Amino acid sequence: MADNVPANFKDFVAAYKDRVYKKVCEYMPTGEPKIFNESMVRCYVDRKGQYRRPSYVLLWTKLYGGSIDDAILPAAAQQASEDYFLMHDDWMDGNSVRRGGPAAHVMYDPAYAINAGSVVHMATWKMAKEACDALGGERGKRYFAKFYDIMLVTHQGQYRDVRLTKEVKDITKFTLEEYYASISAKSAYYSVYGPMQCGAIIAGADQGTIDRIPEYGIPCGNAFQMKDDILDCSSTVDVLGKSIGTDVWEGTKTLILWHAVQNASSGTLERLKAIYLKNRSEKTEADVKFVLDTFRDMGSVAYAQKEADRFVAEASSKFEALTRDVPESQFKALARDGIGVTAKRNV
Repeated sequence: MADNVPANFKDFVAAYKDRVYKKVCEYMPTGEPKIFNESMVRCYVDRKGQYRRPSYVLLWTKLYGGSIDDAILPAAAQQASEDYFLMHDDWMDGNSVRRGGPAAHVMYDPAYAINAGSVVHMATWKMAKEACDALGGERGKRYFAKFYDIMLVTHQGQYRDVRLTKEVKDITKFTLEEYYASISAKSAYYSVYGPMQCGAIIAGADQGTIDRIPEYGIPCGNAFQMKDDILDCSSTVDVLGKSIGTDVWEGTKTLILWHAVQNASSGTLERLKAIYLKNRSEKTEADVKFVLDTFRDMGSVAYAQKEADRFVAEASSKFEALTRDVPESQFKALARDGIGVTAKRNV
C-alpha cells in the first residue's frame, strides 16, 4: 500500500476498510446462541458503515510516520465503538433505518438489540486493551487513556444531547453555547479529533503535538456534525442509508433550528414551538414536512452549510499552521482532504 497511496481521503478509506472490518470480526463472538451471536450482535458490524473514524486513526498514524500495522487494531476498536454506539443511539432517538436496513431495535426486540450492542461494547474494550498491550510501554498507556477519554466524553455528550431534546422543549430557550457543548462532546471528539489523536499517539508523536490537534480537530468536528444535521434535513433514505427528518421527529436541537428560531415570523415561530413541544408519538408527517420546508425556505439549511464551510476553512488554516514541521507527503495531502470532506460529503 505504501507504493500505491490513494489519491484522496475517500479512496484511503476504501483501501483499508476491508482490513479493519476483518479485524473487528475477529473479536465478534461465535457459537450458540447462533441467532444472537451471528445476527443480532453483528447487525451493524456486517453493514460496515462509512469507516471514516478508523480511517482518521490510520491516516494520522501515517502522517506522523507510524505503521499501519500498529494502527489496524486501534482502528478496529474505533469502528466497533461506532457500531455499538449506533445500536443504542438508534433506540434512544427512535431511528428506524440504519446503514440501508432496519435499525437493530426495529429488526429485533429492543431488549435484544440493546443487549447485542452491549456485546459489541465489550468486544470494543477487548480490542482496546489488546491494542494497548501490543503498542506496549508508555505508548500503549497513552493510547488506552486517550481511547477511554473519547468514550467517556462521548457518553457525556449523549447526555447533553438527550437533555436538550427531552428537557429543553421550548425551542426559544436553547442557546448556541449549549448546542456547541453538545456536539463537541458527542460528535467532534469521537468522530474526528479523538481518532486523529489516537493515530498520532500510535506513531509516537510527543504530547505537545497531541495537545495541538484539537485546535484544528474541534472546528473540523463541528463541521462534521453540522453536515450530519444538514443531511438529516435534505438527503434521502436511499442516499444516506438511515432515517431522514429524525432530528425533527425527536426534537433534537440543531444549528438549523436555532437559525430558524432567530429569523421566523411570529406566526411561523409559534407553529414551530407547538410542533417541538409535542412528543415524538404526537407529531405527524405534516408537522415534520412543515418544519423541513421552513428550514429550507428560510435559508436555515444554507446557513448551516455556510457555517460548516467556515469551520472547515478555520480547521484547514490551523492545520497548516500547526503542521509546518511535518514534511510534505502524500499522507499530508490526504490529511488535508480528510479535513475538507467533513463539510462536503453527501453521506
